[in-house]
Amino acid sequence: MRTSLIAVALALTASTVFADATYQEKTQMHFAGAVGSIINVFGRSATHEGLITDVVIHKNRKLSRTGDTGEIVDLDREKVYYIDYGRQTYRVVTFDELRRQYEEQKERAAKQQSRTAGKNEKQGPEYEVEFSLKSTGNKETINGWPTHEEIATVTVHEKDKTLEESGGFLLTSDMWMGPRVAARREMIEFERRFVQKIYGDSFMADMRQAAAMLATTPAFAKAMKKYNEKQGSLDGSPIRTKMTFETVAGKNGSPDQQQQSASPASAISGLFGRMKQRRQGDEAGSQRSVMFESNSELLKASATATADDVALPAGFREK
Repeated sequence: MRTSLIAVALALTASTVFADATYQEKTQMHFAGAVGSIINVFGRSATHEGLITDVVIHKNRKLSRTGDTGEIVDLDREKVYYIDYGRQTYRVVTFDELRRQYEEQKERAAKQQSRTAGKNEKQGPEYEVEFSLKSTGNKETINGWPTHEEIATVTVHEKDKTLEESGGFLLTSDMWMGPRVAARREMIEFERRFVQKIYGDSFMADMRQAAAMLATTPAFAKAMKKYNEKQGSLDGSPIRTKMTFETVAGKNGSPDQQQQSASPASAISGLFGRMKQRRQGDEAGSQRSVMFESNSELLKASATATADDVALPAGFREK
């Protein structure tokens, strides 16, 4: 999906007057440790200077572009156009095809779950998630917006144990909050209409089921769920955000050893675990290891756009 599913789900009940919007955002990710160094090499712009994404919304049409890759979503024609600016080509996928792909993925997931449900696999421990929000009092003007600093921290640890005892995870989000940016709101509203048009009311049922499944997924998923829930309650829009995800090796074993389970995300958990072990080896026994960092910054935004801004480039051919 183009935005966080949680953010879209929260917006599904919202209703606003549709308006044009244009904004530009820069994002960058950096993975730590020996494995992270390999990812950073292959990540190229995403892990080095960062990627700049331009988004334009005009009525029922949205164009987003990052580098040589673009996408146009047309709600009226019920089509998505995937654009290759380098080769000057595009391909078209209909909403009916997206619905079919979604149902096929659900069916495969259900079959996988039924195959593993009967296996007697050891379940991981129960985790607690704590959230804190602190205003530092710091202020800064970023790209023309007056902002103030808010630091959100999500701590995940084993139930009835401290983080130092059991180990766990820390998700820290250093946010510079500015005034509400209408262009961001229009993007969320457009995604709401897109999801509603393709999946209808059944999507909400699937989201509720996914939320229930988070109870058995790795702690990273719990931390992100909690963070998204709380971030939505902040007044204003984040102009610059630095997010850091850390693992903490407790006295009773490392977090990745504690959360081996039959969950669908166990493969991702294993990858995170191996990354953490490499990082600990590099740092000669350090109890806290940075797994990855991400930075995002809103560069500019406006409430204007035209039909030409969201049109297919002239001369491009369909693949």
